[in-house]
Amino acid sequence: MGTNIFSVLNEGKLGLLSQQLAIEVTGNNIANVQTPGYTRQTVNLENNTPRQIGLGQLGTGVRVKSITRNFDRFLFSQTLSETTPMGSFQIRKEGFDRLELLFNETTGRSISTEMSNFFTSFEDLAANPSGLPERTTIQGNARSLASAFNTIGNALFQERQNLDLMVQDTVSEINSLLSGIAKLNRTIFQNENIGTTSTANDLRDERDRMVKSLAEYLDVTLVDEQNNQVRLTLADGTPLVLGLKDFPLGTELNGDNNGFKDILISDGQNGTINITNQINGGKLRGLLDLRDVEVPGIQDHFDRLAASLVREVNRVHREGFGLDGGSGRDFFKPLQATVRPSVLNTGSAVVSVANASPTTASIDQYRIQFTGATSFDLINRTTGASSGTFVFTPGSTFNLGNGLAVNITGTGAAGDVVDFSISENAAATLAMDPAVATNGSNIAAGLNGVGDGKNATRLSQLQNQLLFDGNSLVNSGSGAFTFVEFYNSLVSGIGVDSRSVSSAVTAQEGVMLQLNNRRESLSGVSIDEEMINLIKFQQAFAAAARLINVADEMLDILANRI
Repeated sequence: MGTNIFSVLNEGKLGLLSQQLAIEVTGNNIANVQTPGYTRQTVNLENNTPRQIGLGQLGTGVRVKSITRNFDRFLFSQTLSETTPMGSFQIRKEGFDRLELLFNETTGRSISTEMSNFFTSFEDLAANPSGLPERTTIQGNARSLASAFNTIGNALFQERQNLDLMVQDTVSEINSLLSGIAKLNRTIFQNENIGTTSTANDLRDERDRMVKSLAEYLDVTLVDEQNNQVRLTLADGTPLVLGLKDFPLGTELNGDNNGFKDILISDGQNGTINITNQINGGKLRGLLDLRDVEVPGIQDHFDRLAASLVREVNRVHREGFGLDGGSGRDFFKPLQATVRPSVLNTGSAVVSVANASPTTASIDQYRIQFTGATSFDLINRTTGASSGTFVFTPGSTFNLGNGLAVNITGTGAAGDVVDFSISENAAATLAMDPAVATNGSNIAAGLNGVGDGKNATRLSQLQNQLLFDGNSLVNSGSGAFTFVEFYNSLVSGIGVDSRSVSSAVTAQEGVMLQLNNRRESLSGVSIDEEMINLIKFQQAFAAAARLINVADEMLDILANRI
């Protein structure tokens, strides 16, 4: 009939080997039950090639068809797309946590309290205009106020510097992942035979872990290639990994952004492309937004508060008289203009700005945008509004911003830009005028004379005057907000943004938890399930061994009969 005992022995052998391999895979699953990113593996069995006998085909046992990962590509893609915003939210939350500590009004030095103490001390001087203790108190409170502004002003810039360092560290982490993914592409390609069911499961797990880590940093798009490799790009198609080649990121100083780093990427031909604005998500985008948008916005708000304090206190102080009868003195050091021409300018125009009218000059941020050789548009960057179109004569001085004296030599080129203001770094540089700091008698308490105290009263009343209209400092009494209210709007804005990003983190954590639970149900290792499989494979192994034993006994019977 075409059958023999040796066929039974072979079936037993195949059964032993197949069940032994299944037990090994089960043991590997159990060993990796706590391994992050491990995907449960399954042994797929199939009938061995049958043989023909007189009655038809007869099975010849079992064989292992493949060892596969319980992996859902669609679920993995969903996880990548949700991991990217999670990375951005977490970075921004950490940043706003630090900012909240910096502007915490309940602990440490409070700007609101310092301003209140400063203005209140002028009330005491108004009651005793010639009193030396009262003048010493004003000096002390002014120093304390200036120190508080200096501390926060410097800390804000230091925060931007720290964020810039974090950007550079993040770029290094990204490059390490890109290189690792490209190497794994090569190794997987070498270990898998195209056209067969052979898969490098552990290597694929490692590659998926690295791709997921990369998604925390960047908005990556994953494409599976037919040669068992993956292709990674940014959302706009900029390549990150193409098969065996990775495209590392780099950094470059940006002269228009305080020398902070822009993000570059290799073009694969010994060149680079600036992709700072092409990165749409992940930790790197969060760091860039904090460094270039959110912290600078807070810094600008705080600087304009400091600049307005200097301008208004000096305006009133100049109108009063010290004990020596002197007038026209500043209480704080006057504001100095900062001019920043773009490094991309092609014209020969050189712009200089002086604070020609310290008591009226606008503290807003301005931009000169050249429209021709001797013409430009003036844009108020604080309000976003156009402040007019101007034609100038090279070398002549003209006034902008209610008292900013501008002089332009050379000629501009259409598109050239120059930014300027008198409020930039005002908080970090706020200080008493030396004449007042060293001699309290120079504090101008009198208005009609040296001893009436009326100017001290006017100075104390500044804290209650409505000086601000939205973001801008306006004429005294014509605004809607006081100094403290303008500052509180800054603090409350930080609090609102912090709560918003915290809520976003919490919501995204819920999404990630659902995706991780779905992955665990599909790809995670269940000890109970593996123990059941282990018993099943063990019993099958024992049965195969028993089959071999039966065949051996049959051979023994035949041998003994002979």
